[in-house]
Amino acid sequence: MSNGTAARPDLRQSERFLSLYTPPKIDGDFTGKHIISVEQFDRRDLQILFDATASIRKRIRQHDRGLLALTAGRLMATLFYEASTRTDLSFQAAMRHLGGEVVAASNGVQFSSIYKGENLADTVRAVGCYADVIVLRHPEVGSSYEAAYYLDLLRQQVMRQPVVISGGDGVGEHPTQALLDMFTIFDMKGRIDGLDITMVGDLRHGRTVHSLAKLIAIYGAQDTTLNFVAPQELSMPANILSFLEGRGLTVNQTDNLYDVLGHTDVIYWTRVQEERFEDPASYEAIKDRFIMTPPVLAQAKPDAILMHPLPRKHEMGTAADHDALDADPRTVYFRQMENGMLVRMALLAKVLGGLWV
Repeated sequence: MSNGTAARPDLRQSERFLSLYTPPKIDGDFTGKHIISVEQFDRRDLQILFDATASIRKRIRQHDRGLLALTAGRLMATLFYEASTRTDLSFQAAMRHLGGEVVAASNGVQFSSIYKGENLADTVRAVGCYADVIVLRHPEVGSSYEAAYYLDLLRQQVMRQPVVISGGDGVGEHPTQALLDMFTIFDMKGRIDGLDITMVGDLRHGRTVHSLAKLIAIYGAQDTTLNFVAPQELSMPANILSFLEGRGLTVNQTDNLYDVLGHTDVIYWTRVQEERFEDPASYEAIKDRFIMTPPVLAQAKPDAILMHPLPRKHEMGTAADHDALDADPRTVYFRQMENGMLVRMALLAKVLGGLWV
């Protein structure tokens, strides 16, 4: 185990595992590692992963069927306690493009033993008896830490050595989204150093922006500025700001997009997450504060790029606005989606022992 064996804690909340379990650092070797936090990576690890991603993309373009051997005979299980389209399907596609197989609970987790009241610890250990890798999305912060903790215990009892990859845990982290986002920035801009990067919208609840901001800091970006544009109610959490500032990043906070739009290189737009609000009235009062439309994008730099983790709703205007934005060469969110599959292919191959780059 990466953190030693400990007695089962009395408190069941997943968030408690943030202090009980320390995920292993990648340290140049992905094999058999749980992937649950961007803090596991360093600059070298990111370069290894992105080089593998670029290699996979090249091999796909060359119709290299050798990719199908990389996870042949390996099994991935998906456990999604929250709805997902892109993360779920991209992981499934990634595993199958590598020659592996995928299983999931019939008709979703709501009809499985989870519906009968089984806790997360028992569910992931049951699935770990069958699968080599589990992709977990769960609404509670720390759920992926809890899964890793109990899978490490399971490894002492079964033949398989199952790993968990986080597909997002509540408002906490979404590490693979951050990886694909950073790869997209590298792919489009050729660097992270020296960029002006602006994140807009629901920065309080947005695990995508939490993870990407931390990953940029972990990378050790030089002369990079992060601008956070949000109303006070949805501002970036204090612990994220402290993490960034502790690593020397320049951080600007504002509720006025036009303070930063004209000089930003990367615009990362997000939706206000209605499902995170307990009070519908609070959501209604905030949801229209930041809307990306073609006239807004027209005020950005000619070489800026517009990113979005999707799905999008009215935060990008009307259906006609969507079409106009999609036609602008600066919008790259569908390229992000493709990159998501490519990065997850590289990550699965590495975690499952593919030492081919």
